[in-house]
Amino acid sequence: MKIAFYLRLSESDGDLQENDESYSIENQRALLYSYVEKKEELMAAVEEYVDDGYTGTNFNRPSFQRMIEDAKKGKINTIIVKDLSRLGRDYITVGDYIEQIFPLLGVRFIAVTSNYDSSVKDNPTMDFEMAVSNLINTFYSRDLSRKMRSAQKVKWQKGITTSGHPPFGYIKDPADKKKWILDLEASKIVRRLFDLALSGMNTTQIARTMNDEGYPTPCVYNETHKNWKLAEFVTKKSERLWTSNLARYYLIKRDYTGAMIMGRTEVVTIGSNKKRKLPESKWYIAEGVNEAIVTLEEYEEAQCVIRSRAKPDFIMDKQYVLKGHIRCGNCRCCLDFSDECTEEYYSCKRSISIGDQSECCKEKYMVKQVDHIVYQALKKHIVLLKELGLLVEQKARKEILEVKHKITEDRTLADRLKAEKVRQYEAYAEGLITREEYIRKKQELTDKIAALEEAGKSVESSFEENKELLEAAEEMSDLVEEFEESTRLTRKMVEKLIDTVYAYDPEHYHIVFRFDDKIAKMREIVNLQ
Repeated sequence: MKIAFYLRLSESDGDLQENDESYSIENQRALLYSYVEKKEELMAAVEEYVDDGYTGTNFNRPSFQRMIEDAKKGKINTIIVKDLSRLGRDYITVGDYIEQIFPLLGVRFIAVTSNYDSSVKDNPTMDFEMAVSNLINTFYSRDLSRKMRSAQKVKWQKGITTSGHPPFGYIKDPADKKKWILDLEASKIVRRLFDLALSGMNTTQIARTMNDEGYPTPCVYNETHKNWKLAEFVTKKSERLWTSNLARYYLIKRDYTGAMIMGRTEVVTIGSNKKRKLPESKWYIAEGVNEAIVTLEEYEEAQCVIRSRAKPDFIMDKQYVLKGHIRCGNCRCCLDFSDECTEEYYSCKRSISIGDQSECCKEKYMVKQVDHIVYQALKKHIVLLKELGLLVEQKARKEILEVKHKITEDRTLADRLKAEKVRQYEAYAEGLITREEYIRKKQELTDKIAALEEAGKSVESSFEENKELLEAAEEMSDLVEEFEESTRLTRKMVEKLIDTVYAYDPEHYHIVFRFDDKIAKMREIVNLQ
């Protein structure tokens, strides 16, 4: 069993201030190793989990989540931190972990400088101090966040950027990272966008022209210039082309007039990754800070040209069976649903927006035909699930019984060996055997017990695997029972059984079912071809 050292550092939390190295990762590590060396019961293998640069108000940290997963799997039984603020700065969530989650996982939790050890029971003073410490951490974090936001606003008012990346068309000034200068190649692409808009083209025409003229999209440009953080790898390479929406996104950026615009969004709650857009009246706009790609007059004229029709006050949300689950097999974008009179069909709007450059199918996918094809595939899938579920359930139940029997046998044998160790000691104490003979027999018995315990871990692991397998098979059987009598494709069937339907043309589809990985594993277990 391992001990987990959790180390966290965040400049945004004010952890590492001037002349204060006590919170550094190295100092946290040294403190924790020094602590365990003085505790005999903590002499075990150590696994480090380090989150360097992650705020304590958000618990969605990679190493922290990995540590919790390892605790759930029983790989660690003790977690040690420098103090409570290393675990987190939200006193409610920290309290949940310490009082609910860690005890449930059977994990001992120690905060060294906070003098907290969960193995020490009935210590109301410690619990009170911990609650106060957690509360102070939360207030400290919130106060720090407000101060940082206030400091940012002062910079914004002066036209100083706090953004990590300038908008496409600009780069950071090597001489002054707080200022932007023109990226000569990229700014020409932006300028071309505005020239096309000023010529009277709408965004669809602009996108097609940009593609015909071979202008790369910002993500492709960043990829070719090895700016990997701003590159995009999800869309198929041949489809990383200009669309009407992409053209509009850059044409409405007022930054290209040379203005420095900050404060467009704010976090919903402190520590959250979720942000909300703010109205333009709350933005911080400093005019003439950067070199302009277009004049303010050109920008406003372009907005008049590309301005879309006013949205209706009420838009009826269209409901259809495969909503959110049917995508273009080429570009992987969701297909658009249309109902014209009595005709319902899907189509790839991206291909229409891009034009002839796109390899996406431009035909209509009739909804009735698609639903029928998916339904027929699902019926066959349900038959497979039924057969597979029964086979796996029978195999898992049989192996669980065998493993239980093996565990019982091993425990009985281990008890006998332990009793034999006691008898050997008694024989030595009574002078019936020599000390050397006692030591030899004791070591033999100890080795046998250790071998049994090691084998027992493998047996218990097999037991857990079979339990998970049985649960999956029972879940599968429930799904079959629920949908076996269905006579048509329903929304519930799609949500429970289908991940994605990829449409390549009206005759060719690829259906990705839910639990595909689990089903493949089950087929392998029961040798089902």
